[in-house]
Amino acid sequence: MFDQTVNFRTQTSGGGLWSTTSKSVTVNRVRLAYLNDDSDFGELRAYFDTREWNTDNDGLIYTDRAWMSSFLSCMATMGFSVQALADIDYSEAGMQGDAYVSMDVGADFIRECEALYRFTINKEAVNT
Repeated sequence: MFDQTVNFRTQTSGGGLWSTTSKSVTVNRVRLAYLNDDSDFGELRAYFDTREWNTDNDGLIYTDRAWMSSFLSCMATMGFSVQALADIDYSEAGMQGDAYVSMDVGADFIRECEALYRFTINKEAVNT
């Protein structure tokens, strides 16, 4: 399953429904945490540095469009297509965690996600 260590700098605007905080936030891991049996729906989690973003003080990143835009730009640097990135959006508020942003993903993202994961694993195996 797709699980990547990353070093993304994302930016909130404070314009979400659950936070008025505007600041830079490091995302250090992106993980496909759930995949349904048909592989056409899943949950993607973006784990952030809790020293930079504390949900007790800063609120939830959930619904902040600036953060989502910056996150998708970072994901594009991993090789995801515009079509796959359009298949990512926030999941519901109850799915958000204290250390991650939860997002729903569909078949277009999952299809590329699995191919990218296999490529990365094979690439790492060759280089070790």
